[in-house]
Amino acid sequence: MHVPGFVSFPNTLDRHLCKEWLKTLGLTVGAVLGLFYVQNMYDNLGEFIKRGASAAEILQYYLLITPSLLSPVIPLSVLIATLLSYGGLHKNQEINAMRSIGSGLFHLMRANLLITILLTAGLYALSLGGQSWSVEKSRELFEKLIEHRDLSGKKLPESEMGWVRQIAFENKVTRHFWLFNSFHKPTQTAYGAYLYFRDKTGNEEERLTARTATWEPETQTWLFREGRRLFFDENRLPLRFENFDERRLKGLDEPGTLLAPTRKLSDLSIQELHDQAMTGSLGYNKESRRYQIRYFQSLAGPINCILGLMLGVPFAIAGQRINPMVGATRAIGIFVAYFMLSGFCRMLGENALLVPAAAGIVPPLLLGIYAIWKMIKVR
Repeated sequence: MHVPGFVSFPNTLDRHLCKEWLKTLGLTVGAVLGLFYVQNMYDNLGEFIKRGASAAEILQYYLLITPSLLSPVIPLSVLIATLLSYGGLHKNQEINAMRSIGSGLFHLMRANLLITILLTAGLYALSLGGQSWSVEKSRELFEKLIEHRDLSGKKLPESEMGWVRQIAFENKVTRHFWLFNSFHKPTQTAYGAYLYFRDKTGNEEERLTARTATWEPETQTWLFREGRRLFFDENRLPLRFENFDERRLKGLDEPGTLLAPTRKLSDLSIQELHDQAMTGSLGYNKESRRYQIRYFQSLAGPINCILGLMLGVPFAIAGQRINPMVGATRAIGIFVAYFMLSGFCRMLGENALLVPAAAGIVPPLLLGIYAIWKMIKVR
């Protein structure tokens, strides 16, 4: 039996469904993004004004954070837009009319499914570069507006701003251990720098100490000044030492990697999460696993665009006698349960009861299975 319009794509029904869904999606993205802006302004705008930030600087900040907001905004908007658009069509009996001429559930969502796949690919591509750039640049501007000025709005002297005290960082892959008494972010200079080189068994092979260590981004080099290299034998006893005025070393960790543990996990970009995840052995300790889980969850995030459509359509068109908002409430409840499941998997991963990759992948996988089951049931 030939199903009208099933083979040709896109047909009139596809274009109609796509038009209604995209129209709602555009309005929803704007509304949800606006809510994220309002929340951020509630937290930061007052402080910006106190510090004397200009309107242009504030506008620049919100333009910079916009790409990083798209990752949570678009999947949520897809779910809401699906519930509203398909729910409205169902309420007006349009969905029933389409199904009466042989259009199945997949036919009703195939055009918009293609769009969500493209959105997922776009968000994934954004996460590989643009999102990290957005997080890091907006954070840099935030620190410039907040940390570099006093409450009167007057710019602080460079010697008084951007200090981080007591930094310790261990790279389990390269077996390097760093200690800084203090680090000055504007000049990318550490004071009281210690760098330990270890062998595979964890024994110290070499220790480098210096009065200062400056990062040179142009050459990706650390410049150590007024220091000493101390070498150890196989029994971990001092073997010899060399004093130096200046020494440059390449292939070491960048300042961003060293400073990442001093920041909140939620303030790190995907690239910084990747760097932290890769510098520690998988499952080595709870802190290392936290970075790895957050990294894998961030990578799996874009797939929520597809899941939002797959979950939203069955809930929006299921049943003849219930209010469309009932289905919408249930679908949003499922997504709330999904985020609770994500938190539970994160807890299991941090306590080594689940490998980090599984902690990030299992929640969307289970939601996808549930969405497919729901689609089969409604079909």
